Amino acid sequence: MSGKKRVILVFGSLIVISIIVNIAIIASNGGFDNLSRSIKIPDTQDLWFAGINTKEGDELLYNLTIENENNNYGNYLIKMLFKNNQNYWNTEFTVSNESISTSFHGNLSKSNLIMKEKPLKNQKYLDIIESSILQIRDITREPKFLVIGAKWDSIDTGITNIPIKINSIENLNISIGELETFILNYNIKNKNSNIWISKTLPLPVKAEIYNVDGLLKYKYELISTNIKVN
Repeated sequence: MSGKKRVILVFGSLIVISIIVNIAIIASNGGFDNLSRSIKIPDTQDLWFAGINTKEGDELLYNLTIENENNNYGNYLIKMLFKNNQNYWNTEFTVSNESISTSFHGNLSKSNLIMKEKPLKNQKYLDIIESSILQIRDITREPKFLVIGAKWDSIDTGITNIPIKINSIENLNISIGELETFILNYNIKNKNSNIWISKTLPLPVKAEIYNVDGLLKYKYELISTNIKVN
């Protein structure tokens, strides 16, 4: 069996397992909050993971603010261009702001955009991307349901376990147009961290994430793409 077929088979198996597990959770009324009988049981069309629906030539441009050293904030434009390379996306990253502009390549898996080999020369700039826009990969280790009430993960603060779940749907108006988005949310110390996800895009549209002290960790917004979103 070729490597490509093996990847497809493994990830397909994960999708099937995810569906079975989540339907079992629904049946036991444990993983979805306040679901009424009128809400349909989610199916494969409701699944999402980092990199879903990515195609050759897809390009995403983000405006990013992220916490740097000494609790200062850096502002960046982050561009990602995806080019097909068998089992991976040969991805061109461009990081720029008022003082720097640099480009480099990295191979990201087609299942959840995991980095194959990190380009050590540009590790500093890759860390900026991986600790913000690509951090969604840590939650979508397997496909997740874009359904209100779906629990995606949790955060253990040492005192309590905080759920990370889809809590609402919002028609988000941003520079690329109006999008139906599902808001992935968690709350720490009365600070809501939110990630807005669209079924049509391979990465989140927008995010505002706070740390355990209630301070902004990072925020970003998609400001340009060649992907048809409507």
